[in-house]
Amino acid sequence: MARNVPVRKKASRKPSHVNGSQRSGRDASKSLPLFVERDFLTPRELRAITGYVLAHEPQFTDSAVIPEGLPEGKNDPEYRKSRVLYDLGEYRELVQQRLLLVLPDALKIFNRDPFDLSHIDIQVTASNHGDFFKAHNDNGHADPPDIPRREISFVHYFNVEPKAFSGGHLRFYDSADGRIENSPERRMRTIIPSQNMLVLFPSSYVHEVLPVKCPSGKFAHSRFTTNGWFIRQEPTAPEAADGEAGQDMSWLIDAVKSLTQQVSHSPQRLYITLEEAAEFSGLSFEYLGQLIQGQQLKAVYDGGWKIRRADLENL
Repeated sequence: MARNVPVRKKASRKPSHVNGSQRSGRDASKSLPLFVERDFLTPRELRAITGYVLAHEPQFTDSAVIPEGLPEGKNDPEYRKSRVLYDLGEYRELVQQRLLLVLPDALKIFNRDPFDLSHIDIQVTASNHGDFFKAHNDNGHADPPDIPRREISFVHYFNVEPKAFSGGHLRFYDSADGRIENSPERRMRTIIPSQNMLVLFPSSYVHEVLPVKCPSGKFAHSRFTTNGWFIRQEPTAPEAADGEAGQDMSWLIDAVKSLTQQVSHSPQRLYITLEEAAEFSGLSFEYLGQLIQGQQLKAVYDGGWKIRRADLENL
């Protein structure tokens, strides 16, 4: 059973063994699989979250890193420069539920078994002119104790339109021993920030954020990301320590229920059954089924088809 733990202000691990980048002509796609989904949120949801972030500019603080051998984060503008918001307010549940829906597909791409989920850390990062984050991984083996339990990292990109920045690419590195300065080829993959795109990757990947160019310097023109980590549950029983995860996806259903119950308000359900969708939209049950089969309408299956309410509103 998953449990929700209050989010503390986290910094990313700063390893001592990684450094800058170098080009390579070799394709690292097979050794560095990524999960990428475009149009992660509906246009309405994207506008709402963007508005929330812009309204909370005063609550953003300087990003921090955790140097090797130290348990607490500190500012290090030579290694990382950006600003972070730790409270996503009412939109935390929305992002959390969407992440849980895509996690099973991502685990298949990474060839990983399901794991017991403790909680999901979510924050918003604003990167403006000259901001960057040098090569690092997200789950170094050190305090605080949840850092080594970071299993999967995620980044969701968004920005005001028209886009007023360039750069800020997300670059991944691969090497035989995990130390990119010792790898003669330094194989890499690069993600170019794109509006409303979600990227998931194993937290052990060495990656960096290349410098952002934002001539205006205005906060509203920043490269924004909703980013964070899926934190696996710390084993408490012998069978959990053996790493024997069940093959069904009941753990995911338990995680959704547990995390959703922590929300103090009761918003409308994001997903409704096919029967409810027919009644809600006035469209026939058969016609909705045809839209799903033709991939004109997104749906998830958990013993029965369920449709996102916002997608129906946009039909």
